[in-house]
Order: sequence, then structure tokens, then C-alpha cells
Amino acid sequence: MINFINVLKIQISYFYADCRIYWGKRGAVSGLQSILYAFTCHGWHIMFWFRLGKVIYAFPIPVISHALKILFQFNWFLITTFYGIWLDLSNNIGRGFYIGHYGGIVIRGDFGDFCSVGQCVTVGTKGVGKSNGHPVFGDNIYIGTGAKIIGDISIGNNVVVGSNCVVVKSIPEFCRAVGVPAKITQLDVNNQKNHD
Repeated sequence: MINFINVLKIQISYFYADCRIYWGKRGAVSGLQSILYAFTCHGWHIMFWFRLGKVIYAFPIPVISHALKILFQFNWFLITTFYGIWLDLSNNIGRGFYIGHYGGIVIRGDFGDFCSVGQCVTVGTKGVGKSNGHPVFGDNIYIGTGAKIIGDISIGNNVVVGSNCVVVKSIPEFCRAVGVPAKITQLDVNNQKNHD
């Protein structure tokens, strides 16, 4: 029961951070437009269901837990199929995870806080032969449209992965990765800090 309470507290605090990120992205719009945005924001919906799924899978009473898991998996299948966004429930995803657009997103990896992904992004294990593990990301990561990041690699804090980039090797912090295969260059750390 203690583990369930901890998971519940963590996922509520993480979803609150998610909400702040999404709400901040809506721009200067009217109250009605803000409400419509909340009801039609794909990434926000996916993150709500993902956080709820983490809580349901930690629920300690077996009979109730099994019933909740069946209901959840049915809804999870429908929403991920409809939106074209799939997150593996075994992922650990930190606070403020932002999915900028919908469609073609498959994520199997662990993320730190305040990461962002574009559409058509694939993160996961290598598809040939036996899986060698999945990527682990630090904090403040941006993954551009169409990027592919695969294998048992680590991506450091404050990394930018360019659009359509293919990453199969680890990236240190404060770097940019562009191209196929990815070429890694150092970001201007002083310029980064001035923008924070």
C-alpha cells in the first residue's frame, strides 16, 4: 500500500507539471479557446492516461487491480490507436513531458524532466535480433520531428536531437545531434544559460 501511495503522489505531481507545460503552450487566447484547447490537446490526453495507467498498475488489491487493468488497457488501446501516439507503460517519464503534435510517435525509453518530442518520433530497442535495451534520457531534451533514437544508449541533459536524425550512440550533455547517422556537436553552454 505504501508503494501505491508513493506512485499516486508522484504521478499526480508529474501530471500537474505536465498541465503547466501544456497550458503555457496555448498562447494568448480567449477563455473559450483555452477550454477547447484543453479538450483537444492530444499530448495532454495521452499524458493523463499514461499517468493514470502507472497508478492503476501499482494498485495493491488484486481483484480490483485486474478489473481496472482490463478497463484501462481497452481505453489505452483506443486512445493510442486514435491519436497515433504510443508510450510503453514500463517507461519512467519525468515531470513536464510535452508531445508537441500527434501521429506516428512510438516511445520505449526512460525520460527525465521537461522533455519534448515532435511527431513521427521513434524511441526504442533495436528491431533486429535480440533487444539490447532502450534509451535513457536526461532532463531538458528536445527531440525533433521524425527522429529515431534506438538501442541501449544514454542521452545527457540539455540535448537537442534534430529532425529526421538517427541516433544509435550515446550523447553527452549540452550537445546537438543532426544527420543520418547522427553527428554530435557541442551546444554553446553560455548562450544556453542566458536563455534559461
